[in-house]
Amino acid sequence: MKKAKSKKRGRFIVIDGPDGAGKTTHAKMLADELTGRGIPVKNLREPGGTALGEAIRGLVLDHGKTKIGTLAETFLFEAARAQLIGEVIRPALDNGEWIVCDRFALSTLVYQGYAGGIRKKAVKQLSATAIGGLKPDAYFVLWVPAEIGAKRRADRPADRIESKGEAYLSSVFKGFHKEAKRHSDKYTLIDGRGAIQSVRKKIWKKIESLLK
Repeated sequence: MKKAKSKKRGRFIVIDGPDGAGKTTHAKMLADELTGRGIPVKNLREPGGTALGEAIRGLVLDHGKTKIGTLAETFLFEAARAQLIGEVIRPALDNGEWIVCDRFALSTLVYQGYAGGIRKKAVKQLSATAIGGLKPDAYFVLWVPAEIGAKRRADRPADRIESKGEAYLSSVFKGFHKEAKRHSDKYTLIDGRGAIQSVRKKIWKKIESLLK
């Protein structure tokens, strides 16, 4: 009897960076491009993508009455990540689907570590536990200076995290740039100040190598 051909594993793509750098726009554009080429793809966001993840998203981003410390924030983000990986990402990849995810582990390291003051080593350990060995096939970090990010965000209300003040957000922008530069073997740093199509082409150049 002929052995059934096993389905080729899908690819896991992350687009990360500070708010205002264009990550959400480019994640959607990439997912649409892949879909147009006949590739099955899920466009996800962190936190989110599952019932638990969306509940956590509402809790940590909403200006509600619930006070959340930075360490508690870290655990909540990691819980949402673990659920997303187990419930959606791993099964989809095993089924041959591609994943394009808006944010991943670097965001937690930057927001809760660099800017929030939680020990970076502790954040990395928690992320490693939540991720369970899963590695993105490509991890893009879109970056712009803090003042440009602020201008781009000016037309929408700030969420709870974005409302933590200029010093906090400045640390966020510096953290993303520092980590992406320091670990260029892991992250592809892209200047988000260029025209949308210019940035899209830089992302697609890397994606093309994954299609071969």
